[in-house]
Amino acid sequence: MSQLSSIPAEQPFCQVEYDAHNKWLRATWRGFINPQHALQSIVSSLGVLSNPVVTLFLNDNSQVLNPWFDSLTWLRYAWDSTHTTPPACVAHVMQPGGNANVSDLDTSWTRSIGTELQLFESVDDAEDWLRGCHQ
Repeated sequence: MSQLSSIPAEQPFCQVEYDAHNKWLRATWRGFINPQHALQSIVSSLGVLSNPVVTLFLNDNSQVLNPWFDSLTWLRYAWDSTHTTPPACVAHVMQPGGNANVSDLDTSWTRSIGTELQLFESVDDAEDWLRGCHQ
């Protein structure tokens, strides 16, 4: 994996990196995420997110400790902020136990911009689905 950008080590709540082998961008969220952390992550990641060649995105919440954190809101704001074409496919890995809150996710914006979004409970399943998006 070749890392393009990450949050400073003293604030390890989100790491954004480009996976050159699989040709997708991955955001990995860790720990307790509050709105300030999410905003700092957006600002720190804008350079990577504005890369126009990114067509696949893996948004991994599997290591989030909050009772609820909607990183899809972060993702929507991040792409709106970069003024670039959003990815064609987004695999969103729910945080553990998050499947009870699927109805709370605002996924309508992905359909309106032509992005296919799938929700997953495991990173492996999300990665398998993204590999299929290449075809």
